[in-house]
Amino acid sequence: MYIPNIFHLCFLLCTQTGFACKLLAKFEMQSMLKEGDIMIGGIFPIYSKQENILFSFDNKPPVPECKGFGLRAFRWTRTMMLAIDEINRDDHLLPNISLGYIIVDSCSSPTNVLRAALTLMSTSEQRFSQCHPPPILALIAESASTQSLVVAGAVGPFKIPLVSYFSTCACLSDKTKYPTFFRTIPSDYYQAKALAFLVRQYGWTWIGVIQSDNDYGRNGISAFTKEVEAHGVCIAFVGTVLRTYPQSKILEAVELIKQSTVKVILAFVPERDIYPLMKEVVKQNITGIQWIGSEAWVTADSLSTPEMFKYFGGTIGFVVRKMAMPKLAPVLKDISPYNDSESGFVSDFWETLVGCRPPSSINYLHNSTKVCSGTEKVDYTNKFFDVTQLRVAYNVYQGVYAIAHALHQGMFCEKPESNVSGLCLNASQITPKLVSFICIEALTGLIIENFSLTMLYFLFIR
Repeated sequence: MYIPNIFHLCFLLCTQTGFACKLLAKFEMQSMLKEGDIMIGGIFPIYSKQENILFSFDNKPPVPECKGFGLRAFRWTRTMMLAIDEINRDDHLLPNISLGYIIVDSCSSPTNVLRAALTLMSTSEQRFSQCHPPPILALIAESASTQSLVVAGAVGPFKIPLVSYFSTCACLSDKTKYPTFFRTIPSDYYQAKALAFLVRQYGWTWIGVIQSDNDYGRNGISAFTKEVEAHGVCIAFVGTVLRTYPQSKILEAVELIKQSTVKVILAFVPERDIYPLMKEVVKQNITGIQWIGSEAWVTADSLSTPEMFKYFGGTIGFVVRKMAMPKLAPVLKDISPYNDSESGFVSDFWETLVGCRPPSSINYLHNSTKVCSGTEKVDYTNKFFDVTQLRVAYNVYQGVYAIAHALHQGMFCEKPESNVSGLCLNASQITPKLVSFICIEALTGLIIENFSLTMLYFLFIR
C-alpha cells in the first residue's frame, strides 16, 4: 500500500497565534502500516539495490525503483510486527495502550534510506495545519552501518531514538554526533579486537584484507589494522568491493589475491557485497585460502552450498548470538498474497518463493512474469521458514521490546527500586526525547548480554 507520508521542510513563523507550517513536497513510499496509540517506525533493506536514476535537477526525480527482493530482511519486518502484536496482547506491558508501526524499505541505499527516515518523521498532509511532533516516537533501523549513519544524522536533531539491529560500525558510538543512536548488537570496536586476537592466536603474521567500500568496511579494517600492527602482523594488501561495483572493480580485488603470497584473508564485508567476489573466486578456481569472516557474512547461507564450500569451507569468524523463535514460524507461514493486504512487498515475496505473481499485482513492470494460478505450493523447507537459529531477527525483536519498556517506564513512572507505579503521562504527552533518555537504561542490559554471548563463540563452517 502507499500512504501519503511527507517530506516536509517546516518553516516556523513566530506569531502571536503560534507556529505555522508550510508543506513544500512529499514522498510516496511503499509501506506496511498498523495504526496504534503510539507509532514506531521501521526501516529495513527489503530490496538489495536501487536502480540508477539520472537527476537532471530541472524536473522532479522519479520514484526510485528497487530490485533484488531479500527474504532475510523481509523476515526481519515480520519479526518487528510479531513483537508489536505480542506487546499489544500483554496485560502488564503498556496496558490499555496500543502500539502501531509504519515499516518502509531502504532499498539498501543511503539516498533512499534518507527518504525513508524523513517520511517516517513527517506528519500526514491532513494533520499539517499546525506543527505537530513527529508521528513516530522511536525507530527500528537499519541494517548496514552506512544507512544507519544517514538515519542517525537525520533523526538525531529531533531527539528520536533509533535502535539498530545490525549496524556494528564503532563510529556510531560517538554520542556527540549521534546522541539518540542505540543498538542491540555490539560495535566493531570489540569485534576488531577479537579478530586481532584470533589472528595472533593462530600465529598468522602475513595476511590480506578485503573491505567493503562503505563505513562498515573502512572503519572495521582501520580498527583491526591498529590492533594487529602493534603485534607484528603485516597487511599485505587491502582490496575493496561493493555489490554495485562494475565487474572490472571486482576483478581488481581478485587480482590482488592472485598476485599475493598470502594464505589468510580477512573480509570485513556485508554478505551482499562479498557475494560477487565469492562468485569470481569460484570461477577462477582460487583455492588454498584460509578466510576470516566478519559477523556480517560469516553465517551466510551461500557458504554452505556445494559450489562455495570447496572454496570457503573452513571460514572462521565471530557470530551474532543465535536464538530460536518458534512463535515466528506460524507468522511466516501465514504470509500469502491471497490473504495479505500489503500486496507490494508480499507479491515480490511470493514471486521470489514460488516463482509467480498473483494476477492482481501484474502490471507493465512485470509483463514477462509468470502469473499464479492460485494452486501453487509453498516449500516450507526453505531457509526462510527456519526459526531455530535466528540472529539478526532476534536483535530486531529485542529492539522493539527495549522501546516498549522505555515507553512503559516513561508513561507509568515505574522505578526499578520501587514496586509503586501509576499513570503519569498519557500517549499524547510522551515525547521522543523522553523515550530516548529512558532507552539508555533499557538497552544497556541487552548490549552487555549480547556482547558476552556474541564474542565467546567462533563459527567454523564444516
